[in-house]
Amino acid sequence: MITGKSNTIGLYILNSQHNPDLTGECSYFYPMLRGILSVAEQRGYALNFSVKTWEEIEATNLLVQKSRDQSNDGMIIVPQYNYYYSFLQDLERGNFPYVLLNPSACPNRSKNVTLDNYHGARLATGHLIDLGHTGIGFINGPANHYDAVVREKGFVDAVMQAGVKVREGWLQYGDFTTGSGYEAMERMLQAGPPPEAIFCANDYMAAGAIRALYAHGYRVPDDVSVVGYDNTDIAASVFPPLTTVENPTFELGRLAMERLLQLIEGQQGLEEIIVQPRLVVRNSCKRKD
Repeated sequence: MITGKSNTIGLYILNSQHNPDLTGECSYFYPMLRGILSVAEQRGYALNFSVKTWEEIEATNLLVQKSRDQSNDGMIIVPQYNYYYSFLQDLERGNFPYVLLNPSACPNRSKNVTLDNYHGARLATGHLIDLGHTGIGFINGPANHYDAVVREKGFVDAVMQAGVKVREGWLQYGDFTTGSGYEAMERMLQAGPPPEAIFCANDYMAAGAIRALYAHGYRVPDDVSVVGYDNTDIAASVFPPLTTVENPTFELGRLAMERLLQLIEGQQGLEEIIVQPRLVVRNSCKRKD
């Protein structure tokens, strides 16, 4: 039974004007979109998909306007950066159905569906530690990007618990693109020899880091083990095939749409949904001799 007024759901991915393009993250969002559509089409809902910057949304109050003009029966909102999203308070006061895919911004946990990036980062780092590596570097995304913040916390907690060294210069930042991974690896090498192993906060930066290592005569995994994150299309095609963490983004989208329909139907007492990642082992890591 269709319970909405417009039979349309809004999907809004919020970037920042400082990094407005999805670039390397495009293949991350595609499975999520398919997951949302798998439920929406079955229930007779159309999808209104838009990519906006946080600054634009805050300046125009667009999402609050959308909630009031009845063009959407509900929204799935994907804010990627750790900003203060004031419009969420307005959506709460108006009792408008929405689901948020970023728990740090969520004022109502029942409306939150999220990937456990902290656990995923610990899986990646723990794999390197289990292989015997005692010196591990980290190439992360933008410092205020939600996924990057949580993945860094997982990495730091894992190495501290294991007593693993992270020397000065072994922690670098990129912007989730292949080029930024290459540049981050160049900076790491300028600080001295590379660590035994490197965890990159997404597959694209890992691919760039591998290319930089080869350019400097280092072999993967014989000299340096590398782990990525997201299990995107590049992970299986890069050489060597990349060990990575798979976030089930199709499942994330499916569950987000199902939760939104529950909210549209007025269900109460719902709990936060947390989706768990898994480690995908390929050939880019080697046990320390």
